Amino acid sequence: MKIAVISEAAQTNSGSRAPIELSKAFAKLDHEVIFYARAQLSSKITKIEMENMRVKVKLIKSPEIFFIRQIVAGLKLRKLLKEYKPDIISSHTRLPLFLGGKLSGFKIVSTYHGTQQDVWLDRIFPRTPGILDKIANDSLNLFIKSVMWFQLALSDRIITLSRYCSCELSTLYGMKAPFVFWGGTPPHLLNIRQKSKKSNLFSLLSVSRITPYKGFHVLIEAVKELERKCPNLKLTLIGSHPDKKYLSYLKEIKPNNVEIIVNSTDSILANHYQKTDIYVTCDKFLFFGMPIFEAASFAKPTIAFNFASAKEIIQNNKTGIVVSSKEEFKNAVIKLMKNEKEKLRLGKNAREFNKKYTWENTARFYIKLFGKWQNH
Repeated sequence: MKIAVISEAAQTNSGSRAPIELSKAFAKLDHEVIFYARAQLSSKITKIEMENMRVKVKLIKSPEIFFIRQIVAGLKLRKLLKEYKPDIISSHTRLPLFLGGKLSGFKIVSTYHGTQQDVWLDRIFPRTPGILDKIANDSLNLFIKSVMWFQLALSDRIITLSRYCSCELSTLYGMKAPFVFWGGTPPHLLNIRQKSKKSNLFSLLSVSRITPYKGFHVLIEAVKELERKCPNLKLTLIGSHPDKKYLSYLKEIKPNNVEIIVNSTDSILANHYQKTDIYVTCDKFLFFGMPIFEAASFAKPTIAFNFASAKEIIQNNKTGIVVSSKEEFKNAVIKLMKNEKEKLRLGKNAREFNKKYTWENTARFYIKLFGKWQNH
């Protein structure tokens, strides 16, 4: 099958990694794959790595002028797709590039990653919102949902990445779609394991974009409140694409036992996964949570706030602990600090659970659906 994969960027940071790993898995299953994304400074290294895995990569250059660059990129993508003539297009991108794919005339399947709302509240954080802020936030939410509905309505088919996303798709947009879990840890991340140094510290780790809805400030507040009871507790936050104002705020409120690392290498990330005791997250829009699976591959359990798909990707009290408040979060941390055997049990179960969710299995499910939809 000739598959065109459209992504916003050829980067391995955050969720951008997913369509890249999916493309590699398609190629590994002997399908012809071309990956399309807007050209950025870090794209060239990713391009070389992907082409070594038999994935052709087309980086689309466009003027660095907001909005115009997106329109130009969409038009260039349309032309490139018409030249390639794919059997199907797998779209993981926003509206402008999606429209380029749609206008090419080939069947396009969108992966629904969830709808992130409350953008205005994130923008003004940590200021308490007033009446005008609430009006602005509601208006922006309506706009976001309208644009998303338009894109989804133009899609020939839709796949979501969790049961929660399928339910949200039905609730917000009245549409139905099957869900396919994403893969877990990319093999190259496991291949760079390092020997971790023994330490008296009990380490917590959270990995994500540095933006308010990820809840890093809540994790910091909880660690500060645990400081007296747990003087050997340390929290490491590793993030990419930082919101500068939010990053500054985190640096202002963090105590000495909280470390913030921005745009780390895969080697640094793998080392932190290996030496941490527990992975933690307070992501408000936890539509899937790849870092949870990455931590699980290193036999690390997760403590997660009960947002979105948390209870799907974490088996409560089996592969980790799902909490509903900051108080429950603190109690869960103390519980696992005091009970090494329980922590190891959860970690071992998490690794076993994670083994089912490889990128090759994800690709197989996608291919099965593509084959079913191709001629319908």
